[in-house]
Formats: sequence, structure tokens, C-alpha cells
Amino acid sequence: MALGRKKCAFHANCFALALHLLRPIRPMDLAYLRALPLPVCKISEDSTQRWVSLQHSLRAKLQDEDDPGWSLQALSRIAGVDISFETGTSRATAVLVVCELRGGSLAPIYEDAVDVDMDLPYVSGFLFVREVPAYELLLQRLRKNAPHLEPDVFLVDGSGLFHPRQCGSASHFGVANGLRTIGVAKKLLCFEDFDVTAGEQVEQSELPNFGDSIPLVGSSGFVYGLAIRTAHPAKQDASSKRIYVSVGNRISLQSMKDVILKCCDVGGSYIPEPVRLADLTGRAIERAWKQMRPCPEARRMAMDISNLLENKARKTLLDMLQEASLDPQTRLENLNPESLKRKRSTVQDLFLPLQGMFPDAEVGVLMAALGMEKPWAANVRKDTFCKQQAGEAMQPEPK
Repeated sequence: MALGRKKCAFHANCFALALHLLRPIRPMDLAYLRALPLPVCKISEDSTQRWVSLQHSLRAKLQDEDDPGWSLQALSRIAGVDISFETGTSRATAVLVVCELRGGSLAPIYEDAVDVDMDLPYVSGFLFVREVPAYELLLQRLRKNAPHLEPDVFLVDGSGLFHPRQCGSASHFGVANGLRTIGVAKKLLCFEDFDVTAGEQVEQSELPNFGDSIPLVGSSGFVYGLAIRTAHPAKQDASSKRIYVSVGNRISLQSMKDVILKCCDVGGSYIPEPVRLADLTGRAIERAWKQMRPCPEARRMAMDISNLLENKARKTLLDMLQEASLDPQTRLENLNPESLKRKRSTVQDLFLPLQGMFPDAEVGVLMAALGMEKPWAANVRKDTFCKQQAGEAMQPEPK
């Protein structure tokens, strides 16, 4: 449940749902869930109890302090993970972006995206069921393709300790995979121990300066996290820009705050830069997909074009196809490479691999994908296109 900045936008039925999820589900609870005017999936009692037990088990292993000997001076790379949803469908795009600290800035050095099936609707308190598998796939791919770029900390678009069972998706992802994680939420949550009154007090608190914060304290006295002012006062509408962060795993409250401020003082946004870039990348892929539909291979192509090609390479290929002046429905396999007015090496390194990956693709559909704009990734370097494998964006790691 989320609180609005000016007024608590808290719905009684959602709050009741959260309270029901804090204890084992009974048959009468299931009837209540199905009666809500929300897209609620059919959840078995056994499934829900297993989820609750898993969260309690992970919470017992959660480390809410820094590793011995670790300090902020050791921080070099910070990642952001985020999921962008395609309205009206069950598809979504999960993105991982790794940024490197360079002086006072953060430069993206790695990006990857995977397709996500969102058939399972959101149920309060169990976000991990929908999102953590995608984050774990992204982690597997990073460790396979660029292990030397694994970050020191992951920022997860979600919550860590700030959760009814003190184990949100950021904590789940961190503890299950031994990672240092931080939960970053754009909206303030409410549940039994942190109710509407507590939320309103936080929302009404003044945070006049960049870096000002207020603890998120439950009625039990437990500190769930911090509300942090991450927008500079000089920016328009900056007074409303704050985020709600919580420890995910292997980091202390103070170090968490320090990491967040390093990520919010660089990109001109109140959203931490790695999470912002992951969100932008996901939205760029979704926009390209919209233009490519109803092509059945559209999502795979959009993912591959984003994951495998640098900005410059995408633009070069787009220019090639535009210069060829072909009918948009022409299949790529029917385009003679000899007709392209480009250096032979450019055709061999870029066009031929593309033609081999998507021989049946229509030129118009490919041009929509190649027109994807990601200016924030202009300096991200990737392997030579001809050495990469098509379809990796859609393929899980073998078990």
C-alpha cells in the first residue's frame, strides 16, 4: 500500500489484505481475496504458507551490518535492477545495469535485459514470486558473460527490511544469492507494524536539504529503513522527491544511506542512477516492441538488439537499411549484402551477423528495433557482434 505525498491514499481493503497475509491463510481468507476488486491469482493455502516460511527462513539469515573489513572506500561498482511492465499484456522486461564510480560520477559499463512472464498477478507481501527469478537470471548471465564486472552492491527496485516480514524482494535476492543489496522504493508502504499514522508522520516531515532523512520506525520500535531527500532544493518540484530505502543484505543502515546519496548526486534525478538507467533501458525496449508488433519474434529481436549492439552499431545498421530503400515487408535474407554502400568490413562485422540471426525478419520490423534510443548507454562497450549469440536474451541458463 502506498501513501501519496499530500494525502494518505490508503485503501482499507488493501490494508486488510496485508494483515491477512501476515498469518497463515484460511479458507475464509481465500474467499476474501477472490472477492476483492483486484486481479488476485488463485493461491493455494500450501503455496502461501511456503512463501511465508521461506521469507521467515531468509530473514533469519539476513545480515543488516557491513561485512567485517568492508567500507565505502572499497565501493567501485553499483548495479540497479528494475522491471518495466507492458500495459495490457503479461509481459515485462527485467533489466540489470552496472555502473562504475569514476570520480564524482557513475558511468554505465554493463547492461542486460530478459523477458519476464507476469501471468502471476501482484499479491501484497509476495513481490519476490514475480520478480526475483528474473533478477537471478540476470545475475547468472552476468557471472557467465562478464564476471569481472560483478558489482559491490545491487540496488533493487523494491523493499528490503521495509516489509511485513522484514524480507522484501531486495532481501530475498540478496540473502538467497549472498549479495550486498539495498531496497529502493518510490512509494511508502504500510502494514501492521508500520500503519497509516506512522506513514502520515513520515510524509508530513520536512526534509529541506539533499541527504536529509527520517527513520521508518514501526510501533514495535524496529527501524525498517529511511526516507531520504534525494532531490536538490534548486530543482523544480524538488520538495516532493524522496525515496524509501531499506537494508537488503550485508550492509548497515549508515552505509546504505551513503551508497544511495552517491547514486543520487550524479544523474540529475531523485532516483538512484543505476535504478534509473535500468528503468530507462526497460522502457526503451518496451517502446521498440510496441512499434514492432504483431511480429511474433518482436520481443526476442528487441532484447537481442538492445543486449548485443552498442549505440553506434545500431545506428550504422539502421542507416544501412534506410539507404537500401527497401519495401518494409522485404525479408532480410533477400537483401543482397553486395548492394550495401558500406565498407566490406562493416558489412561483414555488422550486417551479415544480423542477417544470420534474423533471416526471416521484415526490414521494417528490424528498423523499428534498430531505432531504439538509449543515449545514456552511448559509452557501454560490448563484444563484437559476430562473436555473440542470437536469442540469449530469451534463453535461461541450463539447469
